[in-house]
Amino acid sequence: MSTLVIIGNGFDIWNRLPTSYWYFYDQYNRSLEDHIQYFDDFCDEDAEWTNFEESLGSFNHDNFHDNAAWQPSLEEMADDHTLLYGFEDEISNKREELVDDITNAFKEWIGSVDVSVATRLIEFPSDFKFVNFNYTTTLQDVYGIHDDDILHIHGKVRRNIIFGHGRGASSTVNTSSRDEPWFEESQRSASSVSGVFHKPVDAILERNRAQLEGYGSVTDIFVIGHSVNDIDLPYFQCILNAYPNAEWKNFNYIDLDNDIDAVTETHHKLVRAGVPEHKLTSSSSEDLRMIFSMA
Repeated sequence: MSTLVIIGNGFDIWNRLPTSYWYFYDQYNRSLEDHIQYFDDFCDEDAEWTNFEESLGSFNHDNFHDNAAWQPSLEEMADDHTLLYGFEDEISNKREELVDDITNAFKEWIGSVDVSVATRLIEFPSDFKFVNFNYTTTLQDVYGIHDDDILHIHGKVRRNIIFGHGRGASSTVNTSSRDEPWFEESQRSASSVSGVFHKPVDAILERNRAQLEGYGSVTDIFVIGHSVNDIDLPYFQCILNAYPNAEWKNFNYIDLDNDIDAVTETHHKLVRAGVPEHKLTSSSSEDLRMIFSMA
């Protein structure tokens, strides 16, 4: 018998670490302002980047293509055809700058989180196995969990971090809709940004499937601080299929005074993902203190 623990960002937040995307916004919104303007969500409903990774899928390549660099008119290109190639190069350079700046800022921010200031709240049994969706090393450095017992499904700090959105991604663009075939190459370059920031969940799952399905006779699955967003559902469904008899226990943040109930929200998401409701219980993360007391 064994227990599998699925860890989400709410776990780090519960341990008093500044890993909410709001902190990323607070530190980097000014330096990334010129790039963020080309992502529709950041200009509308996600002004403070609370859904940063998913919002990367809202890149407006038409806006970028038309405004990131000086675009020569048809008349100007007729007089000097080299202007087109100069524009293509400039769009490509701007695209690389945008991707590099956002990627480097994100990795720099994650790398700056000092897990040593975390508040250790519970004591995990030594035989637990972990699937960690966080990039931090809180489990290792604060809770003393051995690295071999943790699968960092999306990489970890100072190593290969995989981040991005789960929306449909394509590296091609339909130029006929704009009736500007002479800009086909520059439009293709602009449109590729969404693909660069697309998280390849299917490939990640296949790369880690053997480990996800190889934990033996799993009787209990704890989900701690995970938002259970659509992009991560393939992982949950893989685990569900591998251990159909396991009991699921979901723990998340709740603050009814401020109308926050992530417990109920994630409970419903897990049910929709296929977890049988009679095998699922959900409650506040604070209840973990009684289950895994440090006393």
